[in-house]
Amino acid sequence: MKNCFTRQLIVGGLALILSYLFFLSRGQWDPMHAWNRAFGDVSLLFLSVIMLLGTLSKIFKSLTKWLVWRRELGVWTGVTAIVHIIIILDGWIQWQMFRLFFVFSNFVADWVLHPGFALGNILGIVALVYVLILMVTSNDLSIKLMGNRAWSYVQQRAHIFYVLVVLHTSYFLYLHNPEAPNWLRTPFIILITFIWLTHLVAFFVTISKNSQKIRA
Repeated sequence: MKNCFTRQLIVGGLALILSYLFFLSRGQWDPMHAWNRAFGDVSLLFLSVIMLLGTLSKIFKSLTKWLVWRRELGVWTGVTAIVHIIIILDGWIQWQMFRLFFVFSNFVADWVLHPGFALGNILGIVALVYVLILMVTSNDLSIKLMGNRAWSYVQQRAHIFYVLVVLHTSYFLYLHNPEAPNWLRTPFIILITFIWLTHLVAFFVTISKNSQKIRA
């Protein structure tokens, strides 16, 4: 229990430090947008580390000892995602929920439905539901109540959450207001490509190991 608390403090402290650094990296932005993107960036980074730890541990057994950090990383992935959303709700759309799907048009002086903007936010909302479920069940009590099999099934949905986050992030990085400067565009492509490649390598490593067992 003491080790879990220590890991929570370490990951939580790291989340705050990284959020501040990401905020500073967008000094030319409006502070509200800089903060919401900063927390969103940290959430994406922690989620990516979780995905990489699980995959790389299948390739390099020495990394298995680090898997214990996935729970804390998962919790703070959710916390930073929630802060990201709260900043948007309060500072951007001012709790007018329809503005998650509509944008103001100067041509008609009214709010109009924006399909791309709406889809991007719908993906974010569905991702939020997933991360809340993952956060609520990321504890020993949930394992006891649900049983190992059901709990493992729920936690393995993290891959769905990852895909939703990638799609949501991709829209706002490359399609929504693309002329706005954002240094994350290139690192994002490199990161998701690297994660995909590690999954591909882990797939072939697993097949190779299974083939060796069959021959043995």
